[in-house]
Amino acid sequence: MGKIKKLLSAVLAALTLTACAGNAAPAETAPPELTVISHGNVVVEMSEEEQLANVSETELQIPDHMETRYFSLSYDSRMQNAYDDVVNTISSFRDSALIPLTIPTRDYSRVLETVRCEQLAFFFLDSRTVGDYNNSAQTFEINFDYKYSIAEINTMLLKTKFEAEKIYSAVTDDMTDYEKVKYFHDYLAINVESSTDTEYVDSVYGALVEKRALCEGYAKAFSYLCNMAGIENMIVTGFTDIDHMWNMVKLGDKWYHVDIGWDQPAAPLRQKYPEMLLYQYFLVSDEVIENNSRSISTVMGDPPKAEDDSLNWYIYSNTYAQTYDEALDMIERLCRRCVDSGDRYFTLKVDSSNLFVTTASELVKRDGDGVSDIDRIVSSAGYNGTISFSDHYKNYRILVFLLD
Repeated sequence: MGKIKKLLSAVLAALTLTACAGNAAPAETAPPELTVISHGNVVVEMSEEEQLANVSETELQIPDHMETRYFSLSYDSRMQNAYDDVVNTISSFRDSALIPLTIPTRDYSRVLETVRCEQLAFFFLDSRTVGDYNNSAQTFEINFDYKYSIAEINTMLLKTKFEAEKIYSAVTDDMTDYEKVKYFHDYLAINVESSTDTEYVDSVYGALVEKRALCEGYAKAFSYLCNMAGIENMIVTGFTDIDHMWNMVKLGDKWYHVDIGWDQPAAPLRQKYPEMLLYQYFLVSDEVIENNSRSISTVMGDPPKAEDDSLNWYIYSNTYAQTYDEALDMIERLCRRCVDSGDRYFTLKVDSSNLFVTTASELVKRDGDGVSDIDRIVSSAGYNGTISFSDHYKNYRILVFLLD
């Protein structure tokens, strides 16, 4: 029995839990004086301030769209019962649950990890510990402690909902799912700072309200917005040099990876060009993910296969070069576009590491007249300034061109 309790304690220490439930279209916020007739009933809608002043102090109020189910959909009845019990325990603010006799420890740990990734609202757990052995039930208790009061949590969840609705208000009926996904990705990457400054950085609240997040916060905020749009998605865990979390999204009949935090450029570029994005992990395949110092975890189960790169931004926007001549043509076209639009940077991805080295060296190699290919491009585009490029993203085969 002592060995079982030790194993459970190790499992719980390794898992970070967070959770919730729901699904429906976002409601428009009406002025407080507006009266709405719904199904024969008169409903007076409240302002944001009035809603925040009237949150429940006794019952958790989780907004719609804060549940992203994938792995748990394939559970058998014993796993599903354990999953539902954990979710109900947390959403009811109870302080303990029993590990069912029907489920092995390793499966229960899988349930806990799945709840963490599928339930987006449970960022308020403080600790999970193994309690005493229950003789009558012949099983261990799992004890839950919470960081905040129910009223505090409801206030944070409501503020998160308001921010999500403001972001979502820019979505129009004529946007494709690709355009919606790119908009959510871009908004979060540009407006949310990668940070460890607050206790909320691993939550949807931290990303959307405080605008500061780490990988878990980015992933859960993106998932929430995709849920609002009705776009099928899931959260993936894995490893770089540390534990990591990102998203997968289904467009058409194909799945793709999206890793928002890793699409932000390094701090010096981000400070100088705050809207620059790299798109190195926007709608990519398993191969791209696994070739860049990360692995996909199967602790929760096997995620869907992502075998297509055709919607990756570089391929989709025709900025992916397979030869040096293609790269030259693209650089000239993109340079002209910047000159015409007033933009100050553009990025280009090449097909191989060898092509990256070739492009970086050939661009600045001078001929017998002392003129390089980059000189010719600048002259052809009618640009009076200087153009430089950075090979900082060599590992991703991305060249960043800066117009000064």
